[in-house]
Amino acid sequence: MADFLENVASEVYYTLNKCNFYDQCFPAFKSSGVFGTSLMLEEEDIEDEVRFFNMPLKQVVIVEDARGRVIEYYIEFEYTALQAATRWGKEALRTELQQELEARKDKKHKFLLFIGKRFARDVRSEHKSNLPIQALWIDVEGRETIEEGGYHTFPAMCHRFDKRPFSSWGFSPAMKALPFARLLNAVAKTNLRAMMKRTDPPIAIPDNAFIMPFNANPRSVNYYKKTIMEGGAKDIFAFANYGDPTFGMNAVEYYAQKVKTLMFNDIFLAFEGITKQMQNPEVFERINEKMTLLGPAVGRWTAEVSNPIIIRTIDILYRRGRLPELPDEMIDNPAYEIDYVSMLAQAQRRSELNSLITALTLTGQMAAYSPEIIDGIDPDKTREEVWGITGAPVKVLRADDEVQKIRETRGQQQAKAQELMMLQESTKAVESAASADKLMADAKVAGKK
Repeated sequence: MADFLENVASEVYYTLNKCNFYDQCFPAFKSSGVFGTSLMLEEEDIEDEVRFFNMPLKQVVIVEDARGRVIEYYIEFEYTALQAATRWGKEALRTELQQELEARKDKKHKFLLFIGKRFARDVRSEHKSNLPIQALWIDVEGRETIEEGGYHTFPAMCHRFDKRPFSSWGFSPAMKALPFARLLNAVAKTNLRAMMKRTDPPIAIPDNAFIMPFNANPRSVNYYKKTIMEGGAKDIFAFANYGDPTFGMNAVEYYAQKVKTLMFNDIFLAFEGITKQMQNPEVFERINEKMTLLGPAVGRWTAEVSNPIIIRTIDILYRRGRLPELPDEMIDNPAYEIDYVSMLAQAQRRSELNSLITALTLTGQMAAYSPEIIDGIDPDKTREEVWGITGAPVKVLRADDEVQKIRETRGQQQAKAQELMMLQESTKAVESAASADKLMADAKVAGKK
């Protein structure tokens, strides 16, 4: 069973690596961090098994159920007549589009894709119009259905970075950082003008009077009346009306740090600015402290994106015969749980490992006074828990039946060793008794003499 799950995980890794999954993940992350919501589509592909598409939010409408889960999608596409014909065929298009196809026009037309659960279907039929997930392609201008299809599993994954009640759309950290970012731009603009004035200040040239309007921009020229101006001995001088850029730089640094904090920059750079040497416990503690702050966001990404992607990828690979044969245990109980082993997932579970190590250490110390306390700890379950938290590969572990055989062999060897030891002790006892009898006999003989 462990080998089967490990092989399935390897096949999923291979499939996601060779397709465009990671290329589309970056814009999805960016959309979630900036707009609070992102949408990815996972379609079957002839060459790469699966293909991902990051959809622009302006083309998407999502519908939630009473539990806050997205259950329906309305996605708008724009196709030319030629693109529509290559997707559905010329016969499926209305007359106007067929005429545009013959004329080779490049006019864009809107098509709507509806994705949602199919509530009425014939489970005995495997036709795409009876699959659990419904997919309808609608010609918006023609107001007609072009194609009715379906999916075995939900192909759309919608992530909301932060969720508010009574709103289907998400909220992002960029929305909280936007006021500070706009203020930062204003401060930086003002500070840039101050630095320009200091490096290339405006000057004044003598004349009968100032020619208005007064210009204080960099490299500007202002004329003044030399006899009126105080200290008019200078013919040409620079205005000292520029501020101190140091104050502006301090403001820029302050608001930049505000934006970084709201965008979780300090969480991913947990050790930036630390100059002292730290021991491993302190390092892990700092990692745990930072990573736990991302728990809600990571948990929502896992539930809304990562889990559906893995489930759909496994389903596609299974239907295409890319997975190994199911073991009997999996056939009897097809339920499985997805466990993540990334650095972020391990960091979030590091506290569990620390608690386990602390409990085992204290139990070992208590066993010095009461050895029977060790009987309450199951070594096999402890090993499984450690392997699950650390994410170590399970291929290095032996199967349960193999472990049982090793333990039976060891028990037999220990029993034989104990029997041999008892036999040796009995032999020694017999030899000692014989020696004692001989000594007693010799003593009696000597007494008679």
